[in-house]
Amino acid sequence: MIKWVLFITLLLSTKGLYSQEKSKGFVSKDSLYNENIKKSRLYGVYIPRDIDDAMSKLMELTTEEARKPFLKVSEDTIAKKLYFGLGRWIEYNWNFDEGSRFSHYLRQKGLNYTEDMTRTMLILFHRHVLGKPLESDILIKKMVEERKKKIAEELKKKEVISEETKTKTKND
Repeated sequence: MIKWVLFITLLLSTKGLYSQEKSKGFVSKDSLYNENIKKSRLYGVYIPRDIDDAMSKLMELTTEEARKPFLKVSEDTIAKKLYFGLGRWIEYNWNFDEGSRFSHYLRQKGLNYTEDMTRTMLILFHRHVLGKPLESDILIKKMVEERKKKIAEELKKKEVISEETKTKTKND
């Protein structure tokens, strides 16, 4: 009797474990990445926790005069024009390539490419400066979809070098 109760208890507990939703987040096997995502500072530079923290840090780091051009230009233009200036600063200092707690946060949201993270931050900062709602989840979803389309287009353009067909033998 005790064996049956134990068996049923184990059966019910394992069913609960397997029915839990699997984590879809980014997981790295790189030890440097895994160390970096735990730190609030890398190479003497503060790393934001999340998007709100990043916005306040960017406001601290920029002057009112430097933010004036944001008022006259669209967010897509800002993302293009500032990509190699402020965008590179963000990418380099917040360690998007080697990993940081902020890049890890963005990866968990679905942004896996450094370029997409940088563009997203520039657009969000533009919205923040203008006082518009950030709508970061919508923007991230849009960036992810654009990236999927880019990848699909590139795959279509690739040329098949050769094709082989394998004949089945009796042992297959």
